[in-house]
Amino acid sequence: MKGKMNTLMKIGLLIYVIYSLVDRFIVGIPNIIAIPVMILGLVMIIIGFIKTPKDNTTK
Repeated sequence: MKGKMNTLMKIGLLIYVIYSLVDRFIVGIPNIIAIPVMILGLVMIIIGFIKTPKDNTTK
C-alpha cells in the first residue's frame, strides 16, 4: 500500500497550503487566528501519518 495518504493527512496539508497562500499573497492573517488553525492542521497531519496503513512485505 505504498503511496496511500490518509484523508486526515490530506486535509491537514490542504489547511497548511491554503493558509500559506492566503497569508503570503492575499492578506495577512492575525496570529490569534493563524496559530489555532496551524495547530489543527499539524495535528491532522500527525494523526493521518500515524493511521496510514503500513506496507507489510515480510510474511
